[in-house]
Amino acid sequence: HINEEFGRIDLLDDPKRREKYVTHLRQTLPYMNLSQSEFEKILVDRVQACPLADLRFEHQWKSFEETSEGTTSTIESKGESYRVEAKYVLGCDGAASRVRKAVGIEMDGPRELQSFVNAFFKADLRKYVDTPAKLYWLIHPAYAGTLVAHHMGKRWVYAVPVQQPYEKPEDFTKDVMRERIIGALGFDVPDLEISSLSTWHMTAQIAQAYRRGRAILVGDAAHRFPPTGGLGMNTGIADAHNLCWKIAAVLKGDADDVLLDTYEAERRPVAMKNCNESHHNFEKIFEVLDALGLDSEGLKKLARVMNAMPIRWLPMGAKNAIRKLITSPIFAMVGRGLKPGPVNDKVRLAIAAQTNHFDRIGLDIGYIYDGGAFIDDGSEAPVPADEVSEYIPTTKPGARLPHVLRDGASTHDDIDYGTWTLFTESSDIVESGGLHVVDSSGLPSDLFPPDSAVLVRPDGHVAWRGSTNEFNLQHILNQIHMGGSSVVATSGSHS
Repeated sequence: HINEEFGRIDLLDDPKRREKYVTHLRQTLPYMNLSQSEFEKILVDRVQACPLADLRFEHQWKSFEETSEGTTSTIESKGESYRVEAKYVLGCDGAASRVRKAVGIEMDGPRELQSFVNAFFKADLRKYVDTPAKLYWLIHPAYAGTLVAHHMGKRWVYAVPVQQPYEKPEDFTKDVMRERIIGALGFDVPDLEISSLSTWHMTAQIAQAYRRGRAILVGDAAHRFPPTGGLGMNTGIADAHNLCWKIAAVLKGDADDVLLDTYEAERRPVAMKNCNESHHNFEKIFEVLDALGLDSEGLKKLARVMNAMPIRWLPMGAKNAIRKLITSPIFAMVGRGLKPGPVNDKVRLAIAAQTNHFDRIGLDIGYIYDGGAFIDDGSEAPVPADEVSEYIPTTKPGARLPHVLRDGASTHDDIDYGTWTLFTESSDIVESGGLHVVDSSGLPSDLFPPDSAVLVRPDGHVAWRGSTNEFNLQHILNQIHMGGSSVVATSGSHS
């Protein structure tokens, strides 16, 4: 039953953890769970409101030809095709990317860790659930799965693993999934309506290259993570944020095409780290089963029995009776985890050990590019004790500009995302074409020393820092636009 709780992870129950998010993020809550269907409505509204965007539904990119001057893509819609000329092709076309396949980029890493079927259903479960949460792991021998609450009174997703080769995704019909949802909850829900079913495959792969010629991969086309940690979308959004200002600089003639190579240099190591952490999170979940004394292969063994002849062809009622008979001893083991005692203590510790699955501010905003479109100052990067859950703000080149409040406003409000932003106390440097100057007076001196200047890229990452008298915008941009990563020794103390 969903209300029989083994343990919980609450990111706001620890005052120190809560303070971490309040201090370092403009959004003071670490998470907001939003259905993809609702998120896409917001995206569509924003895109349609943009005069530079031409949004076309029911179109599919098929192929492209590349020349030294640009690309010509073939687009298909409703049985007809047409051609589009562009300087570059951005493959933002998901895990099965046609663009990636067209240019022959292979993926590194396991192709399939586990297959799942998702049931997107509508139901109001607020009156049934004692503890409102974003995610529920269901430790149920017969109905194991995950419930995701997109809106407790409206929209839910129930995900179940497909135990291949004994089960196939097509075995999980709406009737089967409804029976599983009701079984997992432990009560009937008369208004439950399954809107759709989908099959997906958990992978942990990174593209061997992010760019080939004039084709560039972005998001899931470049990396596919397990969802354990929620790092996939955040990594993809940061990919686009990193790439777009660079393409703009090249198209405007401000930068050499080689600047686009810094996209892979900066983003691929971040994706590799996030992929490894997501995979680790997935494997770590099984520690909870181990604490209960359950066989991590138990679901596969149950599927093998339930899909063997002649059980496979029995009516659902008879199959359920057999499943209940097989799993009854397992229920006894699971019950020990709910009672005070050594097993309960072990289970709670195993659940607490999953916290980094969600508390991952270090991965979200703490990464510092090792090489790319910036000029290194030779300083050491701060290294937290836990690179997943801890974040140390820094203005080291390659780092994300820290969020610091001054008079109620954030340093992120000071950034002009259409150009370069310079933080300095010096009155000798004035705004000019391509430069937005911000007075750094009153900001923390360890991040913005009085005699220093910190130059921020259009994507909010630090491009250069040094003493004010060393600042030469054109010289710095010339180096960065040719690929960056030079090391320039500077004086002064910086964090």
